[in-house]
Amino acid sequence: MKRRRIIVGVIAFVLIVCALAWVAQRFGVGKEEKKAGPVPQVQVAKVERKTVTENVIVYGSVVAQPGKTHSVSIAFETRVRHILVAPGQFVQGNDPLVEVELSPGAQVQFQQAKNAAEAARKEFKQTQERFNLKLATNQDLSAAEKTARDAEAQLTALQRAGAGGDNRVHANVMGVIAKVNAQDGQIVPPGGPLVEIVAENEIEAKLGVEAEDLSAAQEGAPVTIIPLNDPTAPKVEGTIRLVTRRIDPTTRLVDVYVALPAATKLLLDGYVRGEIQRTEKDTLAVPRSAVLPNESREFEVFTVANNHAVRHTVKIGAENPNEV
Repeated sequence: MKRRRIIVGVIAFVLIVCALAWVAQRFGVGKEEKKAGPVPQVQVAKVERKTVTENVIVYGSVVAQPGKTHSVSIAFETRVRHILVAPGQFVQGNDPLVEVELSPGAQVQFQQAKNAAEAARKEFKQTQERFNLKLATNQDLSAAEKTARDAEAQLTALQRAGAGGDNRVHANVMGVIAKVNAQDGQIVPPGGPLVEIVAENEIEAKLGVEAEDLSAAQEGAPVTIIPLNDPTAPKVEGTIRLVTRRIDPTTRLVDVYVALPAATKLLLDGYVRGEIQRTEKDTLAVPRSAVLPNESREFEVFTVANNHAVRHTVKIGAENPNEV
């Protein structure tokens, strides 16, 4: 009898344990509650219609205006005796640039011109004397006179070009020596360039602008030019003179030329930074952080409607560190 009670008690205990285990599994008793993940904080800002200004930064160099380089040359063949200037040197008008002398061929040409002029003068004088004695006709006198004038004109042209005169070639404009094309002892053909000069008032800045920023680079727009070679140099306020309509194959940028004030003393070929302001009026503006790029290289903005986020694909214009 006692043994039967023990068996019944054990069975009852087992049933109670199984029941408790089922209840615990069914209702999650004893399990550790899952912790909720972090909730992102979203800040809502107003979309405003306003004017947005962007500072477009571009780079370039100081160059001569296209076609404004003054080439110094001589009309006859010469031999360079000595170069008196160096590239980058500033020269005044009439400063000596090069010492030259006639080449052997030019010396023969000059002597022939002198002989021809002298012979033509003598022939004209003799023809005139014969004409006075009724031994020559008007036609003979006119021909002799024309030959004398032609020979004299050829000699004068050589003399004006420097033959037989001052052996120094002088600057015809005030500016900066851009290039020296000859060396001491070199034979230069007629019209060959000796020195190239850029006038002081014909220097401008050439900037490279991204095609997407051309809306800011309009002709007549102000540009702030900052020299990069000399941090202490003052800023220069220029004006866009020309916007080209091609992409430079080397830089892949659009060339923009900026006219500079007359008193500007920027270094030729020096690097500069240009700052152009792009302004868009009456445009929709949002905080910069609200514009998000997507995988399709488009830009998106989310707005809130009825407590739900709505996605919009947008095109961006002017932007600055605060807004787009």
